[in-house]
Amino acid sequence: RRLVKMACEGGSCGKSSSKLNNGGISLAVSIMMISVCLTSASSPTIVFDVYSDLACPWCYVGKDNLDAAIANFRKSGGTENIEVHWKPFMIDPATAKEGEEYMAYNRRRWGSDGWTYSLPGRRDNTKFQNWKTWPNTLHAHRLMHLAEQKGGWELQHRAKGILFRMIYEDGENISLLPTLVKAAEELGIEGAEKYLKSDQDVDVVKSEAREASRMGISGVPLFLAYRADVEHKPMTLSGAQPTKALQQCIKELCQK
Repeated sequence: RRLVKMACEGGSCGKSSSKLNNGGISLAVSIMMISVCLTSASSPTIVFDVYSDLACPWCYVGKDNLDAAIANFRKSGGTENIEVHWKPFMIDPATAKEGEEYMAYNRRRWGSDGWTYSLPGRRDNTKFQNWKTWPNTLHAHRLMHLAEQKGGWELQHRAKGILFRMIYEDGENISLLPTLVKAAEELGIEGAEKYLKSDQDVDVVKSEAREASRMGISGVPLFLAYRADVEHKPMTLSGAQPTKALQQCIKELCQK
C-alpha cells in the first residue's frame, strides 16, 4: 500500500511529489525569457508548459481541469491568449513495448488497482469507463511531437485529448502502431505511419524526458505557467490541480 501512495496518489503519478531543483528553475526561467523575446507586448500570452505522461491517469484529470479553467476564463470575458505546451515524461520506461494488461500491471506494481478508485469519476463510472491497458508511451510521445511540428500547440493539445480518450474511455492500446495511426488520421496528420515506423525523433523525445528528470521532476502532471510578455519566474503547480486553482493561476498571471 505504501508503494501505491508513492506512485499514483495525491493527484500525481511518479516516484514522489515534484520539486524543481535550482537547475530546473533556471531552465524554466530561460524558457520563459526566450518566449519574451519572441512575443509582442501588444498581445499578451499566458503559457502553460505541462510535463505529463499519457500513462498517468492523474494527467488526464489535470488536462480536463485545465481545459475547464480556460473555458471558464473565456466565459468570464478573458481575452488573453493562452497556449498549452505538453512536455514528455515517462513514469515507467520499462513498461512492455506493446503495453501491459491493466489488471496485470496494477497487480505487478502495487498488488491491486485499489488506488485507481480515488480518481475523479472512476468509482461512479463517469470517467475511466474502459481502461484496459497500461501503455508504453514512447511512440505516443513521438506522435505528440509530430503534431506540434505539423500544427503547433493547438494540434498537439488536440492530440493529447484524443490519446487520453483512447486509453481511458475507448479501451485502446496506444503502445501499438495501428492505434497511433488511427489517432493521426483523426487529427488529419499525413505521413504519420511512415514517421512512426522510423526511428525519427526517438532520441529527441527520450532526451526531453531525461531533461525533465534532470530538472528534478519526479511526479506528473507538473504545470509551469508564465506570461510570455513579462519577465518573471514561472508559477509551479504540481499534481492534478482543481479547476479553481488553475483559474486563479490564470487570473494572477493576467495581473502581472
